Formats: sequence, structure tokens, C-alpha cells
Amino acid sequence: MKDCSSPWTRRSFLAATLASFLPGKLAASNQAATVFQHRGYYLCFMRMPTFGLKVWREILDAVAEDGGNTVVLWMAGAFRSRKFPITWQWASDHANVKRDFGRDLIRHAHRRGIRILLGFTPFGYDGTNQVPLEKPHLKATGADGKPVASFGIGCWGWNLCPAQPESQAFMRDYIREMAFEFYPEADGLFIESSDYGICQCSRCGPRFFEQEFAFVREISNEVWNRRSEATVVVYPHYFSGARLRFAFAEATAAKQPFDPRWTLFFTPHSAALEPSLIARARSAWWWNEAPCRFDIANVRAGAQKARDSRCGGYLPSLECYSYVVSQTEFGEPWLVGKRQVPFGFGWLKEGENPYRTLPLRAIRLVYRELTGNPDLPDPELQARLGRRLFGAAWNRTHIEDLLTLFRIFNTDRDWSVPGALTTPGLVKDRADHGRLDAQRRATLRGQLAEVQSMAQRHRNPSRAEARELGRIAQWLVDQWPPEAQRILVG
Repeated sequence: MKDCSSPWTRRSFLAATLASFLPGKLAASNQAATVFQHRGYYLCFMRMPTFGLKVWREILDAVAEDGGNTVVLWMAGAFRSRKFPITWQWASDHANVKRDFGRDLIRHAHRRGIRILLGFTPFGYDGTNQVPLEKPHLKATGADGKPVASFGIGCWGWNLCPAQPESQAFMRDYIREMAFEFYPEADGLFIESSDYGICQCSRCGPRFFEQEFAFVREISNEVWNRRSEATVVVYPHYFSGARLRFAFAEATAAKQPFDPRWTLFFTPHSAALEPSLIARARSAWWWNEAPCRFDIANVRAGAQKARDSRCGGYLPSLECYSYVVSQTEFGEPWLVGKRQVPFGFGWLKEGENPYRTLPLRAIRLVYRELTGNPDLPDPELQARLGRRLFGAAWNRTHIEDLLTLFRIFNTDRDWSVPGALTTPGLVKDRADHGRLDAQRRATLRGQLAEVQSMAQRHRNPSRAEARELGRIAQWLVDQWPPEAQRILVG
């Protein structure tokens, strides 16, 4: 992966240094001004089983510090449903399944001025996709006329056919239980349309999203009947009539009547912006994965796109995973049986909060500043990073080293695959199976040399603020003793 942050030049460094001493600008940055009514993050609660209530409270505290007021908490599959225990048995080690703390967490969010939306996918993904273990006849049908193959991230299972009354009844009862019995104080629902396993049976096919919409319409009405001010977020697939091409499937969007009480959600990979719908909606939000990829340029691009498209919110992903991998995901069999390490930060203890680490504090600050001003010049953004993270004595090297860590932690990374330099065993497995070419070896050798220099440079810093740079760099160095480094030579 390339480092998408803008390079430093002598001129930009001097401009940034000057900007860092302008008190008016610094004070403005601390006010978390924003062009967006809704800001916050998309968080996969169900794929973070090691975090208990204490850490989740700290995560929401961090959201509040970032000027956030909305969190999508993807909850399905991670609460101890009494009606459908099959939905959580895959996650029996989840802290919230062991001892439900969701209501306490929502109350804490409200104390911090944050609205919580309960996330799920109709007829698919975590929790729901376990139902065919007990009722295989509910599986969706593929284009070949056979039941769809299993799929998942963390929770592997099968989409349901939404045309079957039994599937509709399950979805209604499951979400009613989640929203009205377990977490009635939540502020609404986040309904994430299917992007894989689209049912192609004779009753679905091109009408798949019409079948899915029947449930969406009904549950939305029930939520609003209970709380008229509740937020219900939906994708545009029920209204646009567009031809949809997802990573895992193709489908045709429906053209159902649009209720202006809905908030719309748009993404780069599965839901293109629809200006005519945005104009009619209660609000519209844009998403991308930039913060969790440490991608400054695309945090900026996401904020600009949301603003320019007249979206009322930019709610990108800042998710991390800590589940045990049960099947090969993203082509990496070596990870099966191993617990995911949040963001690849292996120096943390299991269950420890990664959102307070230096890289996360930095990318959160980037999000805060760029939602306040998407056009904030790079030199000024970097100056604010320098002052906030390293104090008044910050210098160019601090920021360069931080951007180096961003690049390293995102190299060869995917949703459930850590950055290469963090995991020598994974790199060795790639080498053993002919998947580590000379160019990749050279890249990793170069990165290792960079962190070796960084660790030495910050071994005995004069200021405490720079010590974390040195600690992280030294941790990376320690992963690569001489025998491991031979992998990189070839």
C-alpha cells in the first residue's frame, strides 16, 4: 500500500512550523468546528469480542473527544438473543455475550452526547447467517440454482432468502428483540443492505431488493411508531433502480416509494451517491475506510466528497477486529486459529484499548480537523498534529516518523489481515508458498531499516512525547530477529 499523505517539502515544513505558533488557529482547531451535522465512526462491535465495558466506554470517550455525536454500533450477532441462540453461539467468547453491557454502554454514550445506532444486515452477515445451521432450507440461492456458498468475516454462514415468509418472520422477531427488548434506549437502526449472496431464486432474482424492502419498510415503521424522532439509516438500493455491481455479487436496485424520514448511507464500493434521493432524505451520510487504513489523503477526500455531495454526515470506518479466525479469510490460511490483533498493534495486551495509542490518536485528530475544514492545507494539518501529539517542541522528524508508521501498518493489510511487518509468521508463510516476490521482500527490508533507525533515533528522547514513537519502532524491530530477517533476503 502506498503512503497517501502529502510529502513534506522545506517550504511546507517552514509554513507548518509558523502555523503551529499561531494561537488563534490552534484555538480554532480545539473547538472541533465541523461542516457536518453528524460525525463519528462505523464500529464493528460484533467483531471485537475482547473489549469489555470499560474499554468500550473509553472508545466512546475518544469519539466525543473527536467531536463525534453518532456511532454505528454493528450489534447483530453479539448479544445473547433468547429467541434465537443460534445467532450468538459463534461468538460465545464475546464479552457482551458473556455478560450483556450494551444498555450501560448506550447510557454512557448519551452522557457524552453520542447517539447510538444498532447495526445489522437484513437476511445476511453476522448472527443472521447462522440460522441455516438449523434451517438449511432458508439459504439463499445462487445464480447456478444451488444454495449459496458460505461466506463471512469472523462469522461464516449463509444469506437467507428474503422471499420466504419464515425468513421475514425471523428478521422481524430478531431485530424487534434487539431493538425493543435488549437495547430500547438506542437512537435507531443502521440497516446495511446485502452486498454478497444475493438470492437468485425464482421469487427473488431481479426483485431481491423488493423482497428485502418488505422487511425494511415494516421495521422502520415499528421504530418510528415507538419513537418518532428515531434515526433509521438505509442504503439507496430500495429506491434508485440502478444496476449494482458489488465485490461479491451483481443485482438490480428496486424502485420503491421513498419515505423522507429515512437517512441514506452511501459507500464507494456498494452504494453510489444519488443526488435526487439526498435532496429528499432526512439526511445522507458518506462512508469510506480511510481512518482505519491510516490514509490521510482519503480522510480528506471523504470529507470533501461528503460536503460537496450535500451529505449531512461523514461516518467512516474506524473498526478493528479481535476474533479468532475460523476459516481462511482474504487468502491467508496461516491466520486460521489465531486471534486477530487490533490494527496489528501486537505490543498491546489482549483486550487492551488500541484507540489511545499514538497512531490512533493521530488519525482521529486528522478526522477531527478535516471534518472541521476539509480544505485545511497539509502544512497546517501537520502542524496541528505536531503540536497536539508531540508538544510545542515538535519537529519535522516527529511527523515524518509518524507517517512512516502509518505506511508500515497498512502495507499488505486487509480487513482481517495485519500489516506485513507486524507478523513475520505470515510473511514466512507467504514466502513458503511462493507469494513473496523480490519486490515485496525489498519493500519489507526497507521498512525494517526505517524502523531500526527510528528506534535508535528515539531511544532516549529529551521529551516524553516522542517516546511512544521509539517504543513502537522498537517493538517492530523486535519482531525480526536475525533468523526471521533471512525471510526477507530470499
